[in-house]
Amino acid sequence: MDLRTRRGGSRPLSLARRPRAVPRLRALSAAIAAAVAAGPALAQPAPPAAGAATPVKEGGAPAVEAGAPAREGAAPATGAAVPAEEAPVSETDRQVARLHFEKGLTLLREEAWGPALAEFLLSRKLFPTRVATNNAAIALRKLQRYDEALEMFETFLRDFTMSTAERAAAQREIAELRALVGTLDITNAEPGASIVVSGEERGQYPPVKPIRVAAGAHVLRVFKEGYEPVETRVDVAGGQTVTVNAKLRRLTRSGRLRVVERAGKTVDVLVDNVVVGQTPWIGALSVGDHMVALRGAGKLGTQPTAAPVKPQELTTLSLLAEDLDASLRVDPTPPGASVWINSVNVGNGVWLGRLKVGTHRVEVKADGFVTGTRTVTLQKGQRQSLDMGLERDEDADIWRKPPKITLDVSASFLLAPTLGGEITDGCDSGCSSSLGLGGLGMIHGGYELGSGIGVGIELGGLFAAQQLDERSAALRPVGYRDPLDGTASDTLRLGGFLAGATFGYHFGERFPSLLRLGAGVLVGEVRDERTGRFRATGGESFNTFPVVDFASATYFYADPEVRLGLRLGERWEVAGGVKLLLLIGLSKPKWDRTIELAAASDGIGTYEPESLMGDFVLMISPGASLRYQF
Repeated sequence: MDLRTRRGGSRPLSLARRPRAVPRLRALSAAIAAAVAAGPALAQPAPPAAGAATPVKEGGAPAVEAGAPAREGAAPATGAAVPAEEAPVSETDRQVARLHFEKGLTLLREEAWGPALAEFLLSRKLFPTRVATNNAAIALRKLQRYDEALEMFETFLRDFTMSTAERAAAQREIAELRALVGTLDITNAEPGASIVVSGEERGQYPPVKPIRVAAGAHVLRVFKEGYEPVETRVDVAGGQTVTVNAKLRRLTRSGRLRVVERAGKTVDVLVDNVVVGQTPWIGALSVGDHMVALRGAGKLGTQPTAAPVKPQELTTLSLLAEDLDASLRVDPTPPGASVWINSVNVGNGVWLGRLKVGTHRVEVKADGFVTGTRTVTLQKGQRQSLDMGLERDEDADIWRKPPKITLDVSASFLLAPTLGGEITDGCDSGCSSSLGLGGLGMIHGGYELGSGIGVGIELGGLFAAQQLDERSAALRPVGYRDPLDGTASDTLRLGGFLAGATFGYHFGERFPSLLRLGAGVLVGEVRDERTGRFRATGGESFNTFPVVDFASATYFYADPEVRLGLRLGERWEVAGGVKLLLLIGLSKPKWDRTIELAAASDGIGTYEPESLMGDFVLMISPGASLRYQF
């Protein structure tokens, strides 16, 4: 017997008996009024002969109940639903329903939500009352079975009469639950195909009402005899409608399965958790292993049995239906994992069913995860829930990403404290020097392994500029032994191309990161536009005209960088990061001493051959990049 009620709840039963005495009705009215005034509660007062139950405070909709019968055709003041056309409820059923309700109430106080829910549902089945319905809805919500809780609260509002405060509380619950429940819209299936969601039958296609499910991951299975079943995992968000194309294909390779009940009983036949008919049953199925079980009234049924179906052959199963006195619910993580009971594959996702009393072996399997195994011992009448989460198997092939070719472009600012060189040595207290500023553009192409380690090449270009004013300098007149002392101002501009190889590590999914080191050669040129002011040997001061020199520069470079990115779809990624560019001089640029300029009364002079850049130059390069992986 399934622990979960049919969607929409049991139909309310009528109460044909009239109240035996006016005082009893008066006592009932007084009890209801007192309980409502006391606030929301989870209590069902017993019939007057047995006294009233102690109310339990709860944040859900208020629930107050008494066991007295209502007049047929009148408003149900007792909280029981009373359609006049239904058969009357026996006093025995009422008392048994009350006992189950009180047991559920005790479990509710202990926050044993699952067992409490089972008691409330059984109480509702025997005698549907307002508080049993409300308490069942609250327990369902506590168990995060939001879709069932929503329908139970809707049943509560639809089938019972209640106070304005009770109705308002229930309506608030419904509004909140609707934000936690999504809808499945199944299309293109064959008429009459059975629909199973997370191990629970949800009717046939086309469904007569929307299929609502709790937000999260679900396994949907659509089955019809003579067709290949459709099974898929669906992720549903709260308030979202997800459309699933469930087009079935006719079987091209099939076998036949015959199922009989050994004692000749007529019971339902379940194949892969779908009711396909009653015993004796015969039908065509896809080739492979199937799960078969029998289910009858009450506890009658069989445990899951494997049924191998071979092409063009008839497989016969003879099963004996017996009382199954225990129940088990298995919730696997990940949600689409396969569940095995006593080495029989009972399907993917949540499984719920009856089993024999005793010890059972439960296994949960999924690609990329370590198989989980639990042994459970079920006692008579026990209803047990088992949550089984699997650990990820990092060595599994499913997690090994394939190698890929990558291409990325980046643009960065350049910031250098100084370009260095001998000209900066003359920048003393009377000199001013700006920071080196510029830009860097790079293109990287690489081959990246599934582990994230990659190698590649890079090409790029850079420019940087720096200003030096009023530094100490010397101008040597031609034919003179001693130079003229003075100051000079230099406008330096570095430009060049870079080419090198890279080694890096790329990791992360939603926000990927990159650690990369590149090394290569910078080939470029330094332009120095220089003016000066000097004192001639005769004592007069003079200014030199601007002169320009172009000096080649060759440097080895290393450029470690780190990036933090954002993935855009499957192939694109944007990132921001910082790169350090370290230049090590191979051929330093120097001023050309052959350049001559006027030296006032001293004739013609030349500047000293000073280096324009240092042996080591450090630049910081923050910027952004765009990456594409093929």
